[in-house]
Amino acid sequence: MSARKGAGSHARVNGYTLQQRIAVGAMSEVYEAIQDGQGARVAIKLLRPEQSLHAEVVARFLNEARALMALRHPNLVRALEMGVIPDGPPFMVLEWLPTNLQEVLLHAGGRLPAGDCVRVVQQLARVLSHLHGQGLVHRDLKPANVLLARSEPGRMEVRLADLGFARRMTEASASTAVLAVSTAREARLGTWDFMAPEQWVDSKRVDGKADVYALGILWFQMLVGRLPFEARNEQGLMFQHLLEAPPVGLLEPRASPVTRGWVARLLEKNPAERPALEDLLGALASFPELQGP
Repeated sequence: MSARKGAGSHARVNGYTLQQRIAVGAMSEVYEAIQDGQGARVAIKLLRPEQSLHAEVVARFLNEARALMALRHPNLVRALEMGVIPDGPPFMVLEWLPTNLQEVLLHAGGRLPAGDCVRVVQQLARVLSHLHGQGLVHRDLKPANVLLARSEPGRMEVRLADLGFARRMTEASASTAVLAVSTAREARLGTWDFMAPEQWVDSKRVDGKADVYALGILWFQMLVGRLPFEARNEQGLMFQHLLEAPPVGLLEPRASPVTRGWVARLLEKNPAERPALEDLLGALASFPELQGP
């Protein structure tokens, strides 16, 4: 028996029994599932039935699954299997990590201790550097796409998820079997609050510096408890990302001068002025927040 379109609780997918739906997105749904005969808990991501009618969306979903299967990193969510349900949507089986950073921030009142912020940024910088080394740019870094393997204060361990918007930076740098799909139907790909200025202008031609900018937005948010740029509509938010300086003064009560300086560098409007992730990682290793007992 296979899962039907619009799979419900206790349908089966390729040897896994769905338990409950835990997340719904514009393109896909995620279910908690149990492996038949083994009892292992996993997450199964299914493309939504209406999206399965679009060949380019199906291709992007399958490319995401292939990328996760091919790209192994301690801070990248692991894909265990992938496939297509007969007469149904494609699916991928992922390791079970039910908590994301967005939920952690919500329960923490919007902010994290400065040390935990550095640890999260360090781990995300490592995995983003790995993706960039494979010629891929993520293009959708945000708290909902950061899963928690450990959430205890001082010992947080994160996994980057959702490569649905990932794209090759150059064909020449390609070294894996994954190719991103160009979606002409979408003018901009990404999440507005975290999109770099160049991503607002042409999301299909960005490089890894767009991920560096998004990492700066996330670092600011974790420290301050709000986003650096907020507006009621897309146009207002685009104006701020393109032209307004980030309010780094809001970091003063929460971060040291060195941290404020690095966040400001990550949020430079000109991508050429943003630091390389390798430079950031070299600096983070000596941050006082990581030198505690």
